[in-house]
Parts: sequence; structure tokens; C-alpha cells
Amino acid sequence: MPGMNVAPDGDPASALVDCDSCEEFRLGETEANAERDWSRATDCRVLLRRHQDSAECVAREPR
Repeated sequence: MPGMNVAPDGDPASALVDCDSCEEFRLGETEANAERDWSRATDCRVLLRRHQDSAECVAREPR
């Protein structure tokens, strides 16, 4: 079903979990890019990476 978090193997249980803070930073970057505010977009990317490196992120992405 479109829009569902499903891992490549088709198992929804093994899909990556996303946290609200990650989504907020990604949304902020998207909005900043739409407004051509490159500085704010960069800030959002930096804050997202710092958040993901912290212990409070429940959905850390592998590097």
C-alpha cells in the first residue's frame, strides 16, 4: 500500500522507524528550499544530523 513504511524485504516490522523531531527538521529543510533560504536549509540539515547522532533520536539512520 502506498505511503506505508515497508522495508525492502516487504516486512513492515523491519521498516525504519521515524521520529517526530526528524520529520520536523526534514520539513523545515523542504520549506526553506522552497523559499530559497539556503542558510536555513543548511541549518536544518545540520540540526537533523546532530539530532540523529544524539541518544534522543529513536530512528537513527546508518551512515
